[in-house]
Amino acid sequence: MILYTATELHYYGFFCSPFQKIMDAIFVKIVDFGVKTFKRISDFEENLETVERNVKQLSDKAFDVKTEVQGREQSGKKKRKREVNSWFDEVIEIELELRSLKEEVTRGTRNAGALEKLNGRVGELLEQSKHFGMLVHDTYERNECLLLAPQVHEETSKQNLELIWTWLHVENVSSIGIYGMGGVGKMTLAKHIHNRLVNEIHYQVCWVTVSQGFSFKRLQDDLAKIVNLDLSDEVDEHRRAAKLNRAFKERKNIVIILDDVWDCLSLEKLGDPLGVEGCRLILTTRSYEVCLKIGCKKLLEVKKLNNYDAWELFRKSLRCETMLNPDIESIAKSMAGRCKGLPLGLITLAGSMKGVTDKREWKNALKEFPDDMESDVFKVMQYSYDQLKDKIMQECFLYCALYPEDCTIDGEKLVGRFIMEGLVKGNSRQEEFNQGHTILNKLVKVCLLKAVDGDYELGQAVKMHDLLREMVLRITYVKPRYMVRAGIRSPVPEEHAPNCPKLSTLLLPGCCLRRIPESFFQHMNNLQVLNLSFNSELMDLPSCVSNLGSLRAISLRECRELKSVPPLGKLKNLRVLDLSGTDIKEVPQGMGSLVKLTYLDMSGIYLDELPKELLPKLSHLQYLNLPLCLTCKIKHCDDIEWIVNVPSGRNTTTDPHCIRFHMLSISSLPNLIGLCKGKIASHVPCDTFSGLAYLYIERPNKIKKLFPRAILQDLENLQKLGVTDCDEMEEIIAEEATEQDGTSSDILILPKLMRLELTDLPKLKRICEGKLICDSLESMSFEHCSELKRLPFYAPTTNAHPFLALHTIKVLEKDWWQTLEGEQSHLKTLFQPHITHVRY
Repeated sequence: MILYTATELHYYGFFCSPFQKIMDAIFVKIVDFGVKTFKRISDFEENLETVERNVKQLSDKAFDVKTEVQGREQSGKKKRKREVNSWFDEVIEIELELRSLKEEVTRGTRNAGALEKLNGRVGELLEQSKHFGMLVHDTYERNECLLLAPQVHEETSKQNLELIWTWLHVENVSSIGIYGMGGVGKMTLAKHIHNRLVNEIHYQVCWVTVSQGFSFKRLQDDLAKIVNLDLSDEVDEHRRAAKLNRAFKERKNIVIILDDVWDCLSLEKLGDPLGVEGCRLILTTRSYEVCLKIGCKKLLEVKKLNNYDAWELFRKSLRCETMLNPDIESIAKSMAGRCKGLPLGLITLAGSMKGVTDKREWKNALKEFPDDMESDVFKVMQYSYDQLKDKIMQECFLYCALYPEDCTIDGEKLVGRFIMEGLVKGNSRQEEFNQGHTILNKLVKVCLLKAVDGDYELGQAVKMHDLLREMVLRITYVKPRYMVRAGIRSPVPEEHAPNCPKLSTLLLPGCCLRRIPESFFQHMNNLQVLNLSFNSELMDLPSCVSNLGSLRAISLRECRELKSVPPLGKLKNLRVLDLSGTDIKEVPQGMGSLVKLTYLDMSGIYLDELPKELLPKLSHLQYLNLPLCLTCKIKHCDDIEWIVNVPSGRNTTTDPHCIRFHMLSISSLPNLIGLCKGKIASHVPCDTFSGLAYLYIERPNKIKKLFPRAILQDLENLQKLGVTDCDEMEEIIAEEATEQDGTSSDILILPKLMRLELTDLPKLKRICEGKLICDSLESMSFEHCSELKRLPFYAPTTNAHPFLALHTIKVLEKDWWQTLEGEQSHLKTLFQPHITHVRY
């Protein structure tokens, strides 16, 4: 027999059972008896005892309720009601008041009125506890963030927003369809609804972009992430839907927003949200019929703006940087009027006119602007595109259409694509990146691209509106240059050689390719860019890749099953080669012949051997990311200035593909300036030096400071440091890095350093400024360091036995050591008890 306590019955939901009703009735009589008894008895002491019994009963009840609440909260999905929390607080107050009354009694004071009042409150709290119902409500870890959306100033838009908000609070309205022509503002309206819901604690909101060419698997994955459901191990579409449905039932109060729906969806495949009590659905679409087919309970058409609201939106989109005098304003109103009230057209047009203050330019723009706009927003966007004038900028804009619809595009990677295509050119990779980011910044400013997080900054992500993308595809269709099937994942024909002699770029990233037919590239002699990245099941490449002599760039990033590539010796024009994240074990045959190579990424792979003669042959390299290093030796290279060079403004701390040094040996680099270039504290790739145990540097003629203070936090595993024959070395740990480190502390720590060898450093003035703690030191060597007047080693006062491991100090000049002892008498006290000998 299983026996449940009253608390357990409460937990399992037996609130309305006969058993519960009986228990409640008994409980009421107990309470009533306590209160009535108190009223009939006049003796204060007996009344006090009655109150104590009733308070004890209340405290016991509070204990049981708290136990239950805490048990429910441990799941992380429940949270106590405010009513319950306030009740707990009042119980504590009652207990404190009773204690106070009892203390007054000991002092001879008897307040019968306060005692009666207290007993009445006890009865009220006991009565309140019977009407809690559920003690907790659903709560979630809110991963949603507010979406960027332009402010709604137009009266009609405000009314639409309030209407949808009202519908969401009507119980029988489970689905809402927002429809209207492209560019009219459906997404903006939906974003404002999303943001309101995010701020409401009772709702969890899911935003999913559908778009053309969607896959149910991708939509299922998007929904699963939002409800913290892992579907990675589930392949069957129907089982995935069932798990989603169960997750929706657990959460309740979910509002799912499906943006940009093009055709009728099977909601059952998405977990049947409308079959779950408390779930709501909002969708945006250009089609009224789609709303009907899906069965939306309420429909709202978003219409074009009236003349007044259209002008206000156009004027605000120009921003304050464009001052309009009365003459210019009349021209601007004429241009805005031709957009026929389409918000996207108004914003795009205003973007192309930002900063224009000359009346003649406005007149010329009006003359060039077509007057037969009717409802065709594409003509407005085409005009803004034509206004770019700069052919390179136009080409870069058109290139963005190669990404899937509504795709968030990483700015850094996009600029890398521009460079691969040869769209931007410069004397160095840094110059090319600067040019590429400048182009992206301008495209954002003229509203042809949108920065995901507001104003565009270095490395930020951008998006292209789906209507702008359609416009680009129209342009490229009239003058053919692209065939775009982005997001559709078309399979590569099994035994077919496409006849594409003019094809210059082939982008097939993330297409689930397993095999490419041997003859596939046979008729692609003009191919310049080949991107096969993120095809994790691709095991090999056809040998005919070796004959694509026009190739400028090959990306095989994250093709994790790829174990080898064909010989590359004939690809004399290759400039970019990305092999990162592959499973190759040997350097591709003929790679030393790629004399034009400027970019080589081999991070995240494990080569059996990196031939020492390879890198000197690649004399034009501007970017090099080497395989994982247990050991790295660099010597006799005249051109190397920095071992790690992170350009200013770039943050690679989250880059999973970075060199991880264990042993680093550097010798005979006559032009070496330092180990790291850039703001090291925030820009050195993660783990680059965190595993470094051995560092040896010999004969770098120009280096003055070995590394900045900020990098010490990454040298926690450094065990041996040797620096020798450096004529210009002045400092080991550079002082100027203090501000970059953001700390005013004068204490530095190398916790695992065991051996320190400083030899033939005639200009070395100090190891570091401040105090250096090295508790693991075993031996030190100082030879021909005559300018070194101070050793920074320091032991905290909390360490009664510092330098226990230290056994040898090797010094070539006895006079130098004795002089040093005279300058720093504390060193003798610190070192001498634990040193076997000082060798001269």
